[in-house]
Amino acid sequence: MKIINAIHAQGIGGVDQVFRNYTEILAETGHEVALLMSNNGNDKYEYFGVKIFKLKNLSQISDFFNLLKIVISFKPDLIICHSNRLMKWMKFLRFFNKIGLVKVKSIAVNHGITFKKSLHCDFIISINQQISDLVVSAGFASNKSFILPNVIKVDQSYNEKTFKKPPVIAIYGRLEPRKGFDILIKACEILSQKNHDFRLKIGGFEVQSAIQGSYGWNTIKALAKAHNIFDNCEFFGVAKDKKSFFENVDIFCVPSREEPFGLVILESFLYSTLVISSDSDGGKLLIKDGENGLLFANENYEDLSQKIILAFEDSSLRNRLTRKAFLKLEKEFSFEILGQEMSKILQEVTKKC
Repeated sequence: MKIINAIHAQGIGGVDQVFRNYTEILAETGHEVALLMSNNGNDKYEYFGVKIFKLKNLSQISDFFNLLKIVISFKPDLIICHSNRLMKWMKFLRFFNKIGLVKVKSIAVNHGITFKKSLHCDFIISINQQISDLVVSAGFASNKSFILPNVIKVDQSYNEKTFKKPPVIAIYGRLEPRKGFDILIKACEILSQKNHDFRLKIGGFEVQSAIQGSYGWNTIKALAKAHNIFDNCEFFGVAKDKKSFFENVDIFCVPSREEPFGLVILESFLYSTLVISSDSDGGKLLIKDGENGLLFANENYEDLSQKIILAFEDSSLRNRLTRKAFLKLEKEFSFEILGQEMSKILQEVTKKC
């Protein structure tokens, strides 16, 4: 198939990583792939063997007609949309399909529970069952709705870790309230009060809404000071190389209030790092408590502190959990799985076109 893999503003988050994963898998499985991205994106990733189209980002109207021009010239069979703006444009592209100017179908990839724009597309891929159920409940045809979890490339072997002295706890993600940075900081205050020595490595990146509002690095630092753990913290910033970020991390925490999947959990599995996550949808999807990681009650920082202390004190538990987590990654969330499942979905799409 001729496929345009499309994202509006590419950057450094999980959605952008999935966009890159799709690009690689589609090319490896023999499809002719072109990329559509915003001209002002900050993605420095190098793409090989694919054609790249850039939107000038002058206005939505001019960008849509630029998209239309690209579709007319490239003649794709399918557009895969990773952002809401592109999904919305598919509604208008249908008109040009109807009058015969173009002939192309679209797939929306729902990365979160905000799915309404995806209903403008011909097919929908959701990253978990909950989102898929919401899509179908909204009236979308169940035979055009698919589930395809995120994956990562498994390019190394399991490596059992020996805890540092003091142990290093880490968090990484967009700097926004729903990611629960404050929950982890409060849990670490309890650790400090109980005389546990530790280091807290805080990685992440500000997003536009956070920069314009009041939540960002200054917020995180103020929280660390208010809860008396500032001197225990390393404010790492953006991790350009996740391997180097995880190298000295003993426990990775995902205290998200809302997490539909959690690609960073898979990255923790890859780097043989124990994960403690809230029992969000993503946490429960990827972790079975006490089998391949630990779960704590969402927003309950006292429960999180207890799980961290458990991990501090039981090395055999840590090693068993991380080994099981790595095996789960290999079996269920590798690039090989993505390639197989993507091929099945595209076969179904071809039948229904």
